[in-house]
Amino acid sequence: MGITVDLDKYKTINAATKQDSEKFNAIRCNTVYRPQLHITPPHGLLNDPNGFCYFNGEYHLFYQWYPFGTFHGMKHWMHLTSSDLYSWNEHGSKITPVDKYESHGAYSGAAFVEDGSAYLFYTGNVKNGEERDANQCVAILGKDNQVTKSEHNPIIKSFPKGYTGHVRDPKIIKDGDVYYMLLGAQREADLKGSIIVYSSDNLLEWALKGKLSIDIGADFNDAYMFECPDLLEVDGQDVLIFSPQGISPKQERFQNRYNVVYCIGRIDWASLTFTVTHWDELDRGFDFYAPQTMNNNPNEPTLIAWAGTDGDLPSEQYGWVNCLTAPRKLSIKENKLYQELKPINETKLNSVLVNLNIKTERIIKLESLSFLLDIDFSQAENIAVVIFDDFNNEFLFTVDNESKQLTLDRSNYDHNEKEYEFGSIRSCSLTEKSKNLTLFCDQSIVEIFSDQGRNVFTSLFFPSKGNQYLKITFDEPAEIKATLQYVNGI
Repeated sequence: MGITVDLDKYKTINAATKQDSEKFNAIRCNTVYRPQLHITPPHGLLNDPNGFCYFNGEYHLFYQWYPFGTFHGMKHWMHLTSSDLYSWNEHGSKITPVDKYESHGAYSGAAFVEDGSAYLFYTGNVKNGEERDANQCVAILGKDNQVTKSEHNPIIKSFPKGYTGHVRDPKIIKDGDVYYMLLGAQREADLKGSIIVYSSDNLLEWALKGKLSIDIGADFNDAYMFECPDLLEVDGQDVLIFSPQGISPKQERFQNRYNVVYCIGRIDWASLTFTVTHWDELDRGFDFYAPQTMNNNPNEPTLIAWAGTDGDLPSEQYGWVNCLTAPRKLSIKENKLYQELKPINETKLNSVLVNLNIKTERIIKLESLSFLLDIDFSQAENIAVVIFDDFNNEFLFTVDNESKQLTLDRSNYDHNEKEYEFGSIRSCSLTEKSKNLTLFCDQSIVEIFSDQGRNVFTSLFFPSKGNQYLKITFDEPAEIKATLQYVNGI
């Protein structure tokens, strides 16, 4: 049940009619393609995660939401809470763009928690014909889960000289007694991407400090825009994450329309320099963008991202599109950023474990497409994991330790109505032997973690209604153990 695109693109949820509500309820109740443990919108379009934080004894997460259709329209902030990062309670739109300074959408931003208060920073998007303006704004998340916009908005009006109206996605960092705001931006002179920095001593009054210099000559410097900057400390090192747009493919890197990179190193606030010791793409799959890390995390660095940068997805016919990734724990090993799937509570997994002793091949008829698969193949060299159906559609992941290559191939799982513009194969070179895999499949998304998250592939896929099978094969006989657990129906 789709919602046609002739609706006013800048209509807010406050203007929903009784007829809209009836459509919304029908969409919400349809479970086709709906993941069980990944966040999807009740109806309409989901994109960037926002305001991810731990506050008042629970996890809070917002996401960009357009309620009326599966295209990019007026962006709201949908609010969710959780006690375990997998079961989420929905609280509706908590930042609805009804004010002049956000007349064309409440764009992305992040939370900052301090002294018992949670501040939600975001960009107020304004359009005047073809011209774009950007205001930086703040709202307060209360302990009653209500959100109140600041009377001081916008706290930064418009964009600074030397930049275009593409300035957005505030991230707040505190160093000593000084607060810093990172913003994704585009330089006016050469229309290239940049990160700019403001500073403040009270979170309300901000002064432009300058441009962050990323001290390395890298391919991402050719981007026309940097979006969603994030900065955090992981295992004693600074990690800068951002989403550059408009990079040409470089060998196996930057194969998607939009990509994400991370830089490990050290930031110097005095000189506004980030000295890089290592950088790479954050995810090697098809559908991963605009990640955000949790503020005020009580346990460990945690990241979640938007899965769904593609277009023409089959779920559109059911009135919704896109999801978020599962939460990921971050760590640094051998100067590389690892992403490991956050543990799923055992109560959410089938208590009957399927233990597989595989010699060369094993085929399993799947009871459900929501499952967790762990494979230890340290005794083998090469492995292939395939999800396939009765109609010869297949979703293939291979590990080739001889050629030192990981490959994800969805050429035979055509989830678009037209051929996918950016190809159907993604690969990654191995720097050391791969020994294990964790594959988290959840109806219409697959996340693959090799070797405790040294390399990660995220992909949407939309299987047929026929029987689904899992096949695991090896080149040579070896005693391999794998564990398959189904997600309990919820």
